[in-house]
Amino acid sequence: MKNLILCLLAAMLGLLPAKAEKEFVNLTPRPKNLLTYDGRCTLPTAFSVGVDAALGDSVMEEAQRFVDILNASMPGYSVSLVHQTDEAFLKIAQYTGVASNVGNEGYRLVMKEDGITLTSLTRKGFYYGLLSIRKMLPANVALGIPGAEGTEYFLPVATITDNARFAYRGFMLDVSRHFFSVEEIKKMLDIMAIYKMNVFHWHLTDDQGWRAEIKQYPKLTTVGATRSNSWNTDIYMVDNYWWTGEGAYTGKTYGPYFYTQDEMREVVAYAAERHIDVLPEVDMPGHFVAAMAAYPEYSCTPANPPSVWINGGISSNVLNVADPKAVEFAQNILGELCDIFPYPYIHIGGDECPTSQWESNALCQQKMKELGLSSYRALQTHFIKEMSDFVGTKGKRLFCWNESVTAGGADLQLMKETGATIMCWNPCQGGAAKAAELGLDAIITEYHSSTGGYYINRRQSNDYGEPSGAGYGDDTVEGCYNYVPVPDNVTAANAKHYIGVQGTFWTEHVSSDEYLEYLALPRLICVAEAGWSTQGRKNWNDFKTRLTRDTEMLDAGGYVYGRHWMDNYVHRVYKNPIADGAVVKFTNQSTDRPRCLADQNGTLNGQGDACTEWKLEAAEKDGEYYILSNESGKYLNASGTASGSTVTLGTKKTAWTFDETTMSGYVAICLAANKDVAVNNNVNNASHARLFAHGTSNGASFWKVDLVQEPDAVAQVPTATGHPVQKIYDLNGRPSRRNGQGLRIVDGTKVFVK
Repeated sequence: MKNLILCLLAAMLGLLPAKAEKEFVNLTPRPKNLLTYDGRCTLPTAFSVGVDAALGDSVMEEAQRFVDILNASMPGYSVSLVHQTDEAFLKIAQYTGVASNVGNEGYRLVMKEDGITLTSLTRKGFYYGLLSIRKMLPANVALGIPGAEGTEYFLPVATITDNARFAYRGFMLDVSRHFFSVEEIKKMLDIMAIYKMNVFHWHLTDDQGWRAEIKQYPKLTTVGATRSNSWNTDIYMVDNYWWTGEGAYTGKTYGPYFYTQDEMREVVAYAAERHIDVLPEVDMPGHFVAAMAAYPEYSCTPANPPSVWINGGISSNVLNVADPKAVEFAQNILGELCDIFPYPYIHIGGDECPTSQWESNALCQQKMKELGLSSYRALQTHFIKEMSDFVGTKGKRLFCWNESVTAGGADLQLMKETGATIMCWNPCQGGAAKAAELGLDAIITEYHSSTGGYYINRRQSNDYGEPSGAGYGDDTVEGCYNYVPVPDNVTAANAKHYIGVQGTFWTEHVSSDEYLEYLALPRLICVAEAGWSTQGRKNWNDFKTRLTRDTEMLDAGGYVYGRHWMDNYVHRVYKNPIADGAVVKFTNQSTDRPRCLADQNGTLNGQGDACTEWKLEAAEKDGEYYILSNESGKYLNASGTASGSTVTLGTKKTAWTFDETTMSGYVAICLAANKDVAVNNNVNNASHARLFAHGTSNGASFWKVDLVQEPDAVAQVPTATGHPVQKIYDLNGRPSRRNGQGLRIVDGTKVFVK
C-alpha cells in the first residue's frame, strides 16, 4: 500500500518516465505479418553482429556487407562481425519455424529493446531481412551514405515474419530509344534493391538503336548504334510557361551509344550483389531494324536496306526467318549474350511483328509450304521454337511478349513446347489467361486499363506544365498501386502460373535521367509492393503514409520523382504567357505553309516570311489581351470576310483570350468562323503552335512565339561562387528552370551541389 501511494505521488509530480509508445514501422514493401509493441530498440554505439557458424560463408558474406554499410553510414558507431551469436546484439541464425512462412526469400525478424534476432532458410532470405533493418533505420542507412553526426539509430520493437508474394519482381528499361549510362542504371538498381525487386529486364535493342556489343558482328555497334537524329523531351522550363527545346528533334547524330561486354558484366555484378538478376532482351524478329541496317543481308529486302529509325512505331522491316543464315545470325547474337548474363532466361521479344514482308518473300513462301502452315504468324512461332531450342543448349529458356500467344494464327501447341515465360502487356489479362491455359508462366505488366497499370513511362498527370510524353495523363500513382495483377476470377489452377509483376519503361519520349526518374518514381515502388506484399495486405492510405516518409530517402539519394499523389501537392498555376507590355515575335515554323503574321499590307501574308514584333496590351477584363503591332502601332483583329483568309490591322475590337488550364509556351492562333481571335494551347503538337483556319478547310500552319523583351527586369536566379545554377525545383519537386550547371535549388533559398 505504501509503495502504491508513493507511485501515485510520483506520477502526480511527473517523476515517473512516460510510457513508451509504439514506433511507426516504415517498411515498404509491407511485410506479410507484422506485430508491434511499445518501446524502441536503440542501437548501441558499439555492438556486434553474430552469425551462427553453421550457416556457412555465404551468409557470413551478407552479414559482412551489412556491417560495412552500417559503419559507413552511421558516424560515431562501431559495428563488428563475430562468428558466434551468444553475446551479439544482432543474432543471425537458422529459421526453425514452419518453412512455408518464410519460403525461399523470406525471414523472421524479432526486435526487442535489448537486441535483435534474424532467422531465415536461405542466403537470399537473410539478405532481405538485413535489408529490412536498414530500411527501418534513418533514410541514409538504406542508401548506404553517411548520416549526420549525433543521429540516434533505433528500430521499432516488433516481430516480422515475411516472404515474397511473387518470384519475379521486375523493372524493364528500354535503352534503345534513348541510351542511359551505366551509372544511371546502377542508381535505378539501388532503388530496386531497397524495395526488394529482383529482376532488371534490360531492353537492349530495337528499331531505334542497338546497344549491346556483339564481337562477332561489329557493325551492330557502329551502324546499328547510331541514328541520324533524335527526339528529345526536355522536362525543364525556363520559367513557368516558356519551354526550352521541349519535345524537339536535335538535328544531331545520336550515337554510337552502346554497352561494351565488360560494361554489361559490370552491371550484372552490381545487380548480383543486390540479389537482382539481369534479363537481357534482343527484340526479334520484329523491332529488329537497327540490326538489319547494319546487316541488311538478313532482312527480307537486302537490296533496299533500312536505316536506323528515329521515330517510334512499328516497322514492316523484319528478320527473314526463312533464311538459314539469318536464323544463324540471330542465334550467334544470343549465344554471345548467354555467356555474359548468368540468369537462366533470355528475352527475344516477339511483339508487334508484321508479316507483310514474309508474305511477299520467296524464301518465306517456300518455307510455309514445306511446313504446311496456313498462317504466316505460325512462321514466327517456328522461329521462336528454333531460338528456344538453341538457347536450351546454353542452359537457358525464353521470355516472349504476349503476342507470341495472343496474335491470330500463332501455333499455340508449338509455343507450349517452348516452355517460354509470357510477358503480358496488351491484352495483359487476356495474355496471362492464354498463357496459363497453355501451362506457361506469365508476368503481369499491364499497359493501360481503366483501373491503372504498370507501364510507368506514361504520363501520370494532366496538370498544367506537365512534360509531354506517352499516355493520356491518367496513369496515376494511386491507379498503379491499386491495380490488381491477379483478378478474383482467375482459377487456382491458372493463378499458379501468374509468377510476377513488372514496371515497364519505354523511352521514345524520355531522353534524360531526370525524366526517367520523375516518371518511374514512385510508381516503381507501387509495383514493388505488388510484387512482394499479398493483395490483402495492400492499402493505399497506409502506403501513402510510408511513401511520404520515404521522400526523405529519395531526396537524399538525389532522385527526381513525381509528387502528384502527395497531400500537400499544389498544382502548377497558370500565368499569362506574356506579361502586359512585353514584346513578342510570331515566327513561322511550317515547312508546307510559308505564312507570316505581317503588317506591311495589313494582311496575313501567305507568301512572305518576314515577321514583325507584336506587343500585348491588357484589356479591361481579366484574361483578355490585345495584340499591338510594334511597327505600325495598329492592332491585330480578325475582321476578314472569309474564315481564316485575312487578318486586318485596325482598331481595338477583339481581345485575345488565354485558356487558363491548358496554356503552354506556344500559342495557337485560331481564326474562327465568327471572326473571334482566341489563343489556346495546341494539345496535338507540343513543339509548335498552329495557326488554324477554321471553317472550310481547317488548314494549319505552325508558329512559334519568341519573347523579345520583358516589360520589366527579370529577377536573377541566385547562384553560389563557382557553381552556376543548373536545376531549380519548385516545392512540388518539378524542375522549373535550367541555366548553367552545378546546383540544385529546392525552395528558392536552399542550394545543394548536385
